[in-house]
Amino acid sequence: MYEEFFGLSRKPFQLTPDPEIFFASTGHQKALSYLQYGLTQSEGFIVITGNVGTGKTTIANHLISQLEEQNIVARQLVTPNLSPDDLIVAITKLFKLHPEGNTKAAHIAELTDYMRRLNALGRRMLLIIDEAQNLPVESIEELRMLSNIQVDGKSIIQSFLLGQSELEGILSAPIMEQFRQRVIASASLTPLSEQELSNYINFRMNKAGWQGEPLFSEEAVSVVHKFTDGIPRKINTFLDRVLLFTYMEEKHAIDVEVINDVIKEVSSELNHQVDDGLDMMRNHQVPATASNPNAGGVKDFNPTDSELADLNSALMDGGFNSEKIETLLESLLMMNRRSLLVQSQILKELKIQNEGKSAGGNENNKAKPSS
Repeated sequence: MYEEFFGLSRKPFQLTPDPEIFFASTGHQKALSYLQYGLTQSEGFIVITGNVGTGKTTIANHLISQLEEQNIVARQLVTPNLSPDDLIVAITKLFKLHPEGNTKAAHIAELTDYMRRLNALGRRMLLIIDEAQNLPVESIEELRMLSNIQVDGKSIIQSFLLGQSELEGILSAPIMEQFRQRVIASASLTPLSEQELSNYINFRMNKAGWQGEPLFSEEAVSVVHKFTDGIPRKINTFLDRVLLFTYMEEKHAIDVEVINDVIKEVSSELNHQVDDGLDMMRNHQVPATASNPNAGGVKDFNPTDSELADLNSALMDGGFNSEKIETLLESLLMMNRRSLLVQSQILKELKIQNEGKSAGGNENNKAKPSS
């Protein structure tokens, strides 16, 4: 929509990871170097962790794009909340294998045979598991056991685990000692620094076709960094909105005033969404029933209007009180969870009512005399 206005060939800050415009910050370059080092080892595990939106999937996609000309068959498994047996099945399907039988032994035999065929061609397998913090501990252990299988002295599969920060805690448990011994390198992604953010903006704008002087002032970049905490996903979402706003206002430079205007818009929309959610929760409570005696409201988790106003003010003027904001966000999270329970109960009650109507209709049909 705004690309023509700025003379761009594409959106510079789209959410979908694009390997062609990969920006390597210090942390991202370190993680990528570990991944590349892992490839040279042809065994063991590489673990990359980071908070939501720090770019783990972007790194994985960039790595896969680099492997197209190499002798590595790479596949990416996302959100693997799978039991050990289901994980093995998912891996064979991911590599488009068709074992003779549905047993784990049949799937592992097929994987082993596939590796032999690849090895004869001078190729090997690479499994990239995204959102690995969702894997049960037993399934992570299954990956370790799978790495024990060798063909001609080589492991049949090498795995990279990408996950949110809680994956570090999972892998540090005493029960994971044997797995940790197989980890040949690990790295944790961190948010962009203010200078890295400036470089990130210029890099992506240039990749998208921008040819003029830097569009964002230094002061504007500083405010963007404070508002987004240097998280790449937040940055992309926010800056896409900034470019749209700048286009609609027909401005040709982005200064602090523009950034603050967009922050006010975004914060106002956030408050409206929260207020709408609170109204729905307050006005559509599910009454207590025999099947759910605990239903009936979420007032224990409702932030007050003054608290929401404080949050909005903090977001707009940059006066973050991290402890208070964290408390409010926890309240909103709890409210969202309760909202899901309420929705589930509504659906359950509707189903019961519909089944009752259906049963009543059947009884009426039975009572009618035949013609």
